[in-house]
Amino acid sequence: MMTPIFIDTSAWIAMAVARDQYHRKAASFYRKISKRNAILITSNYILLETYTRIRYDDGHRKAVSFHRIVLEATRTGRLRVEWVIPSIDQEAWKIFESYEDQDFSFVDCTSFVICRRLKVQEVFGFDEHFRTMGFILKP
Repeated sequence: MMTPIFIDTSAWIAMAVARDQYHRKAASFYRKISKRNAILITSNYILLETYTRIRYDDGHRKAVSFHRIVLEATRTGRLRVEWVIPSIDQEAWKIFESYEDQDFSFVDCTSFVICRRLKVQEVFGFDEHFRTMGFILKP
């Protein structure tokens, strides 16, 4: 059985923005997981964050181009996009409210819920919050 990997905003940005400090590391890891045909999962909230950051960092055209890549990956089955539905939102708020000592974003909390529900253990990203919540952060 193939291992599912959740892709966080930090990984998408690192892959898309060449001047990102993690660009080489992210690109290399993405090639590695692509070769092993891992199940790649992200969320619509992660993509919203990513499109916005790419637009701010690299411009509108780059954000639109990235969106087309995501659509193609989804169409071909390489990427699965999980949508934040009301039950995920509610569960995420419970996490958000319970961890006053952590600076989790609300999007982080929705990602934690999705990963737990789908039994995802590995997260491709550079956000230490996933490690704090018990996930294996890669690369």
